[in-house]
Amino acid sequence: MPFRFLDHTADVLVEVDAPTFEELLAEAGRALFAAMLDLERVEPVVQTFFSVSGKDEADLLYNFLEELLVYKDADALAFSRFDVTVERSNGLKADVVAEGERITPYHNPRAEVKAVSWHDFRVRRDENDWHARILFDV
Repeated sequence: MPFRFLDHTADVLVEVDAPTFEELLAEAGRALFAAMLDLERVEPVVQTFFSVSGKDEADLLYNFLEELLVYKDADALAFSRFDVTVERSNGLKADVVAEGERITPYHNPRAEVKAVSWHDFRVRRDENDWHARILFDV
């Protein structure tokens, strides 16, 4: 499974695994929305294009997730699919196509993620895959 939720007393803790960094970003985005609603009900009917940058992989992942929260809060959008391209020069930049739709009661809203926490935030790469540990503040 690309992401899994772990027990946490107050917030939502998730671990994400993927073979590439681009896929790690995409799966982390899916995990963010899965924490908030029934992801299987989110249809890819709206496309949103955006770019984010970061000084390293952890910073880029954090900024990517925070940008998704802006779309959720400002436009009531939830995304279920992501196409991510990462450029590596003078830091990192991700160009993102996010697909989803407006949030409605049909999506069975769950926890309201307010922010991504730097507490226990980790991104690492081993010989085969990329891994992240993320705490969502609810």
